[in-house]
Amino acid sequence: MVTTATDSPRPIRANQPRAAPALGVLDAATLDCAAIMQSAGDVPYEWRLDTDGLIWGAGAAGLLGLRDATPIATGRGFAKLLDPGNAQTRFDAITHAVEADTGQGVPYQLQYAMRSGPRSPKLWIEDTGRWFAGADGKPSKAHGIIRAINDRYDREQQLTYLSRFDPLTGEINRWHLTELLAFTLQEAIRAQGSCGFLLVAIDNLGRINESYGYHIADEVIGVIAKRM
Repeated sequence: MVTTATDSPRPIRANQPRAAPALGVLDAATLDCAAIMQSAGDVPYEWRLDTDGLIWGAGAAGLLGLRDATPIATGRGFAKLLDPGNAQTRFDAITHAVEADTGQGVPYQLQYAMRSGPRSPKLWIEDTGRWFAGADGKPSKAHGIIRAINDRYDREQQLTYLSRFDPLTGEINRWHLTELLAFTLQEAIRAQGSCGFLLVAIDNLGRINESYGYHIADEVIGVIAKRM
């Protein structure tokens, strides 16, 4: 007679190490999103285009240099603070959008300048948001955040300037000169016209460097450029 033995469960030793618990995940409900955004300098908003109502999160008035948010409680009120020189506004970005809302909304991001008063300095704003269409397919509401970017805007403008102009003389640099020459030649060929290019050099500039130093030679270059 043959008997078959079955394996019995192996006992767990008392000193057997246990698996380490998984790292806990922070519950989203414990995040104070409003406080985080305010500390980062971001101000949320929701714009109802059908009623023109504009609802702001905390810090909107302070960011825009206003006593309270009453003047910007509507889209029209907000538009009154926009600098006339803006190339695009939030209204333009939403109402002139080429994309259609398929249910997820349409994102937008733009920069524009604002003034809290006629003599107030410009405040550059970055506006990032998403608009949603109503039953008719037209923009019905939008929400997003704004932040002040004056320092970043100034740096970007400076970098743009240095990419096209020589900081010593204020004249266009070699890269920008080549770009302008190529454009001018193309326009001359297209119009069957003519154009001219004058190249000017400073004689004995090396001797000035040797005798008086490079800083004096730089001044000479700058003065001659201004006189020309």
